[in-house]
Amino acid sequence: MIANLKKLHSYWSQKKKHRPFPSREDLDPVDFHYALGDVSLIDVDQPDNADNPIYKIRLLGSNIQERIGSSFTNRNLEEFPEVGSLRKMLIAYREVLKTKEPLAYTSFFETDEKEQTFICCIWPLSTDGEKINMLLCCREHITDHSLLPDQSSHFSTSKTWPFSEWSNSPLFSALTQD
Repeated sequence: MIANLKKLHSYWSQKKKHRPFPSREDLDPVDFHYALGDVSLIDVDQPDNADNPIYKIRLLGSNIQERIGSSFTNRNLEEFPEVGSLRKMLIAYREVLKTKEPLAYTSFFETDEKEQTFICCIWPLSTDGEKINMLLCCREHITDHSLLPDQSSHFSTSKTWPFSEWSNSPLFSALTQD
C-alpha cells in the first residue's frame, strides 16, 4: 500500500530523536534506498521578514525526472514544468513551514492517457533545530482508492493533511502505525 512512505516516516522519526526535526546531516540516502527514485530534497531559504520563502530543488528522484522529462537539480522550484503540481507543492510547503510538522497531500499525474494517484509526504529538516531549511519529500503510487479521503471535497481544493490529522484517515494513519 504505502510501504515506502511508512518506512521513510519511521526513519525520519527515528533520526529526529528528541528534537522537532532532524537535519540533513542526520540522514543517509543509503538508509532509504528503496524510495530514492521518488524522493526530492528541497532547500528552503527563509530570509528574515520574508513572506515568500525561496525553494530550490537540491535533488529530484529519477522516477520524477523521468515523468517530467528532465532534471531539475539546483533549479528554483518556480521553474517546475507542471503548473498544477507546482501549485500543490507550494501550498503544501508553506503549510509545513507554518505548522512545523510533516504533511501529506494527494497528487494526480496523467500517463499514457491514464490518471495515476499518488500520496506525497513532506518532512521538515533543520540545521539548527528551529528554522526549517530543507524539506524531504517522497511520493508513492496509490492503487487502493477506497483508502483515499472523500474525493468530492478534498481533491478539488488541494487539501493537505498535517501530521496532527493523520490518525483520522485510514490511509495516513498507516504511516504512523508500527
